[in-house]
Amino acid sequence: MASGEFRPALKTIYSKAQADYYANPVAVDTTGTVSQGVTQGEGQEATAKSGLPRLLELASGRTSMLVGACLAAVASSLVRLVPTFAVYAFVRELIAHWDDTPAMDASLMRTCALATIAAAVAGALLSYLSLMLAHRAAFDVLLEVRTALMGKLARVPSGWFGGIRQGELKKVLVDDVEMIEAFIGHNLQDTMSAVAMPLLTIVAMLFVDWRLALLLIVPIVLSFALLGSALGSPEGSACQVAMARSLERMNGTTVEYVHGMPVVKVFNRSDGAFARLEEDAREFVGNVKWATWFNARGMGKLYAAIGTQMLFLLPAVIFLAATAAPYPEFVSKALLFFLVGGAMKEPVLQMLVKAISFTSVNASVARIDQVLALEEVAEPEAPQTPSSYDLEFRDVTFAYPSDDGQASPVALDHVSFQVEQGSVVGVVGPSGSGKSTCAALALRFFDPQEGQVLLGGIDVRDMASQDLAACTSLVSQDTFLFHDTVEANILMGTKATHEQVVGAAKAARIHEVIEALPQGYETVLGEGGASLSGGERQRIAVARVLLRDAPVVILDEATAYADPDNEAQIQEGLSKLAAGKTVLVIAHRLKTVEGADRIVVLDQGHVVGEGTHAELLEACATYRAMVDADRARSRWALSNMPETAGLNAESGEE
Repeated sequence: MASGEFRPALKTIYSKAQADYYANPVAVDTTGTVSQGVTQGEGQEATAKSGLPRLLELASGRTSMLVGACLAAVASSLVRLVPTFAVYAFVRELIAHWDDTPAMDASLMRTCALATIAAAVAGALLSYLSLMLAHRAAFDVLLEVRTALMGKLARVPSGWFGGIRQGELKKVLVDDVEMIEAFIGHNLQDTMSAVAMPLLTIVAMLFVDWRLALLLIVPIVLSFALLGSALGSPEGSACQVAMARSLERMNGTTVEYVHGMPVVKVFNRSDGAFARLEEDAREFVGNVKWATWFNARGMGKLYAAIGTQMLFLLPAVIFLAATAAPYPEFVSKALLFFLVGGAMKEPVLQMLVKAISFTSVNASVARIDQVLALEEVAEPEAPQTPSSYDLEFRDVTFAYPSDDGQASPVALDHVSFQVEQGSVVGVVGPSGSGKSTCAALALRFFDPQEGQVLLGGIDVRDMASQDLAACTSLVSQDTFLFHDTVEANILMGTKATHEQVVGAAKAARIHEVIEALPQGYETVLGEGGASLSGGERQRIAVARVLLRDAPVVILDEATAYADPDNEAQIQEGLSKLAAGKTVLVIAHRLKTVEGADRIVVLDQGHVVGEGTHAELLEACATYRAMVDADRARSRWALSNMPETAGLNAESGEE
């Protein structure tokens, strides 16, 4: 759809969630506790508390500061009533002596003025104290929650990250945690103040005239009844949940769209390449429209009811004035109630706004709890440590988990092979044959449904995760570099000298490239290593493995982005690395593994051949077909081109 057609089309958008709700309201989940891609781990019990109680539980270590912040906020609200009653005392004295103002009590006037000044100073100090205590608690809770989330993500299976969009996880780690910080740092004490101000005002006014004070309560009760009716409606909950979920999906798709922008621009597909982004945007707009129309019905009544104190007070004052005595004192009371009644709308409205904000906070807390409830990598009660580093796949069957609960195709079906320590074994096969799955299982990104992955004769599930990570290294075709110096990216937490870093870089044939950078090894790379080419990023990853010197090395298309010259040089460095180590090489380019000690051929999740290059050429039809295809690719050239096209080889002219 052209951009000019897109905007008018939004006017008629309604969401699929809205249609589903009207078709079957009972079937719509209105709990707000399910976030796409962030699911509660199997076997994990749901958190006992939710919403505000759960939030206070997260902040339990800062209870004293939060209590202090709330008490200071309530005290600030209390002293803010002083100027109102000082004015009342002044007006009462003025009306009593309206025909003889010199007879007014001068000491009372001074007391009112000093009380007003003192209340202003005390209110400011108490507000400052409340903010400081609340923000101190908020930032401490923010640190603890983010630390807990990052710790949890470090303990979940690495394969989980492949099934979630970055935008969704970013919303939990950044947006939802910031929502909690904002609530504790601002909204909590503001809520206490918003609740305390009307209540304290009404209590004080009861001592002035209980009849008129009761009339101040009527609009407040009416407002909360209307609010409860709106928030308690299943449709109101459904549209809010649908809006939050569609926003998550749109965020994730937007991140994906931005990452794919170079491809989109090259193929001139800015309008149509990402139909899913347009669809997600339409769904979000539809849900916003649904929520807006639904809330408009109740919110109009709500806002009309909030400021109706004067509608109740004025007839009551007129009625009571006929029998009021003494009359001057009644007039001062009436003026006070008119003053308070006219100003009651703002604190009550603030109270209602804070009550509505609980919905967003509750949803954020629920999404955070879903991440905290993710199933972790199962750690053995008695971890075992291998004495050798033979890697063995023993009758392994594995299928990737499915988001929709349906059975997934089997990626590996009763696969068995061994990589002896000190040997290099290549795994090859057509696309989708299960090659990269072998690497993922060896590193325990996932656990097999059947069979075992053994390291030194020990099931990797019986090893502590830290021990397994310490003895394995991976170079994959998708290399990620951090926004940090080149040296820090090579070190990756490994303790080594600068000379050792340089030695690893030289072995990976990346030293000269690094030296040519503006600050050499101290050059800060862009996010994701954007300032380097794909082959250069991959050689940085190879340098990491060389420096770490782990006994088990897994290479998943480690030279996929290297040019032929650099590929040969990297292979030379890797051959030095392989000495005495267990090396598993996942490869599409058969030349990469022709010299391996043994090659395992996979096809549709089965082992269809195993042996040396020469043996497989004789005995394995799948391998032989792959070799033929590889040779055909090497001989490939553009054909059917006009003779005048391109560069004339003889003349050197266009």
